[in-house]
Amino acid sequence: MDHSRLKTFRIVSEMLSFRKAALVLDLSQPAVTAQIKALEESLGVALFSRIRQSIAMTKAGETLLMYARKIEALSNEAVAALKPFGAQEEIEIGLGASYTLAVYLLPRLLPALLKTWPMLRIHIIAGSSSEVLEAVTTQRVSLGMIEAPAFRPDLKIETFGEDELSLIVPARHPWAERQTISPKELVEEPILLREPGSGMRSFVEEYLEKNGVLSGLRTTVDMNSTEAIVAAVEAGVGVGFVSCLALEKSLQVKSVKIVPIKSGPILRTLSLVLQEGPEPQGPTLQLAKMLRQNPIPALDYGPFERKQINRSR
Repeated sequence: MDHSRLKTFRIVSEMLSFRKAALVLDLSQPAVTAQIKALEESLGVALFSRIRQSIAMTKAGETLLMYARKIEALSNEAVAALKPFGAQEEIEIGLGASYTLAVYLLPRLLPALLKTWPMLRIHIIAGSSSEVLEAVTTQRVSLGMIEAPAFRPDLKIETFGEDELSLIVPARHPWAERQTISPKELVEEPILLREPGSGMRSFVEEYLEKNGVLSGLRTTVDMNSTEAIVAAVEAGVGVGFVSCLALEKSLQVKSVKIVPIKSGPILRTLSLVLQEGPEPQGPTLQLAKMLRQNPIPALDYGPFERKQINRSR
């Protein structure tokens, strides 16, 4: 089978759109359609069912997609293995990450990866932990990064560090100069949290419930993004809990302050996810090694200055 046609097929399969696939591949839509038609004719099976303006994969298409991903992964491994001999062919990898890690951690790691692999093309999928696990399972990505504990016997899940969910307050808030805040004092202020059902919120609520204050909180505002919570705290809407990874810029400009909480800190495990089997090669292996070496820098907490998150179990 033609390698370029398989790549076109994979991208069309993942996007379920000839138009979007054409944009990604930098081809015309008729060229993409022609490649898929030629692949179907060579195999003698229909890979997509076309219904009006939409497409869906057939069972044959789903089966081929599984093998197309394996072929691409093996091809990338071959190119990576030849790099010491001067091979310069382009490599493509997919990476999956939970939202906070995709925004605040993964970008810090990419420069070193691209320096070693200058012809590397990276496709990033950001989603919930369950979506990242599914992406690794179906080989849409070669490595995943998640923020919640998980057990999957069909995957390798390794802890690489911890993330602290910190209490932040506006810079001029009465609590800003406090050494610590007790859980009971949290009922005095509106608390900004992530939306119900989010992993970040569940960690915070578990802490609040253990300390007997969950039912007494004023949580009239919840938001579906960490950035929105930080912005709302900066504007004086209330105080909030967010990942330390999201606070570097706000701490630098001193628009918020972190206030340590008694009976804390609130920690959540960070894990990398790989497929079962031999260790991956090439850029995927390099990224896995970077994560295992604890790449999360300690943040400057102003007068408290504590190294909290650059730790692995």
